[in-house]
Amino acid sequence: MKIDDLKNQFWELIRPLHSPLTRAVRKRLGRNYHEHPEMELPPAYEAVQLEVERRLHQYLHVSREEIQQIVIVGANDGGEIHRMKLAYPRCRFLCFEPSPMWFGKLTAGFAGRNFVESRQLALAESSGSATFHELPLGGNGSLLPPDRERWSRMNQMADNRVTTYDVEVSTLDHEARDLSRIDLLWMDVQGAEGRVLKGGQATLDRTEAAFLEVSLVPSAYRGGMLFTEMDQTLSQYGFTCVGLGIDGWNFTGNALWIKEVNPRAMATGKP
Repeated sequence: MKIDDLKNQFWELIRPLHSPLTRAVRKRLGRNYHEHPEMELPPAYEAVQLEVERRLHQYLHVSREEIQQIVIVGANDGGEIHRMKLAYPRCRFLCFEPSPMWFGKLTAGFAGRNFVESRQLALAESSGSATFHELPLGGNGSLLPPDRERWSRMNQMADNRVTTYDVEVSTLDHEARDLSRIDLLWMDVQGAEGRVLKGGQATLDRTEAAFLEVSLVPSAYRGGMLFTEMDQTLSQYGFTCVGLGIDGWNFTGNALWIKEVNPRAMATGKP
């Protein structure tokens, strides 16, 4: 058994014991940034991700238990799933990861967990096969060919070797056809978001929130979709960007979109 698996099992056992005892202290320390400037703030892009992992239900005006279906495109090893399962205990996860190495880690990490379904697929605008481009940094594989020099500068990494191989490709609409409602579409596909969205137009009609990796500048992947284009596309389906966190070094980051924010804002009462 790997060290990470042992750590996860350890925390699953001890969390019910220590969490109630330390909750008040953690809340007090975690909200005292104004009086303690020496406290390290999370990067803005991490802050937006934490909002999704812990407070998505508040944005959707539902209870934690009502978050029941999350789709993750570009799941890598699924590191965020453990955390979101704690926040949304009734949630199920449908995950897509085309890389054989990362798919192996994903399935091994959630073996025997019936709330996670994993499929070794890339998603795009049409089904078939395509070349997948994988770089040395974990989670940096894409259907889009990288600009290696730009990738090195943006990630501050000299090693920019690219491994290419063929992967099976499907569409979001086909793979999610049996899901009547998706509470969150989580996507990290290194610039290929536009291709996934083109193949998921019917699915977007049944989706309540979207969390995507974004870039304000031309990305390190040729043909990558910019934030402004994503925002325009998602707005056509009733989504509004409610959170944007950017890395000040390379101007990439994460963004959260919520559908029908005006009706939600006008609703009375809290779940």
